Amino acid sequence: MPTATFSRRKSKRQASSDIEDDRPSQSRHVDQVEGDQDDSRLRQRGANGVKKEKKPAITKKRGSGRDEGNKDAVDGDGDDDDDDDDGTIDVDNFHDQPLRRADVAKLQGISRDWNMMDKEVRPNWRVVGDVAVALAETGEGDDMEEGLAELDKIMKGLIDISAEMQANGRVLDEIAQRIGQGEEVDDAVNQYEAGVQKQRDDYAQKTARQKYAKSDEYNSFRSGIYEVQHPDKGMPPITEFLPREDGDESDDDDELEIGGVSQNYNCPITLTPLVKPVTSRICKHSFSHDAIMQSFRRDDRVKCPAAGCNKTLTKADLQLNKDLEKRVKAYERRQRRAAENSDADEIID
Repeated sequence: MPTATFSRRKSKRQASSDIEDDRPSQSRHVDQVEGDQDDSRLRQRGANGVKKEKKPAITKKRGSGRDEGNKDAVDGDGDDDDDDDDGTIDVDNFHDQPLRRADVAKLQGISRDWNMMDKEVRPNWRVVGDVAVALAETGEGDDMEEGLAELDKIMKGLIDISAEMQANGRVLDEIAQRIGQGEEVDDAVNQYEAGVQKQRDDYAQKTARQKYAKSDEYNSFRSGIYEVQHPDKGMPPITEFLPREDGDESDDDDELEIGGVSQNYNCPITLTPLVKPVTSRICKHSFSHDAIMQSFRRDDRVKCPAAGCNKTLTKADLQLNKDLEKRVKAYERRQRRAAENSDADEIID
């Protein structure tokens, strides 16, 4: 029994030693392979004279969606694939995308911005009229006439700028409307620029009367100058200041005569000079604020108090007229100055 046990232990030790004896053999085999590789590299270096650098391996990016397992592409055979994988966009073949219905609100918002700019700038035009009135009151001779002519050009230029702002807003509204109706607009920028240019060209073809005769600002500008130079006369039709051109209607056309009325600075209700004047958007007649407001005590709608006018007015139709208030005060100053000059002449006589 002891002998048998000893034999088994010896057998196990022998098996372990056999494994250990095999390891040097494997190590020698690896060394031999590495030696052969070193000899091969040395021979290659001796043949070329320069050691070739190893090219970096190209690894596949996870999630790229493309199969880049072919290593032959590294040697330059996959040029087309490289163009697709570099992340660049072929601009020449990348077309504009059509606007969506969700973009309609954006276009309308930009259009409102154009209109808002026009409304914000327009009240400042009164400065040009104020300067013109002051020049007409104090200036003399050719210098005054040249200055007024220059101010006239400035006022017309402001009206031209306003027309272009409105043109931008109209074109944007037209594009937005077409998209809202289901039309596909895939070149919005080109259509916008072309539309604005067409509006600009159409405006350039208009005559001076067609551009300025119906402008409230231009009418106010000219009337302020005229009242200073001709205090005892009513202002003639605005067409008197805008020579007739080809394409204009005849001078006796009623539509072009609008605005050619005498300015009365008395309130139709009190028959005294206007105080805090308000002007009707319906018929353009003006009244002293407190006087017209008394008319709405009994009814929310009243007949216009101006003689010969049959329009119906509400409080919402009346707007404070700061420009008219300035003109009333200027008129009163001129009246006082004329009275003082008249008294001085009587004393001299």
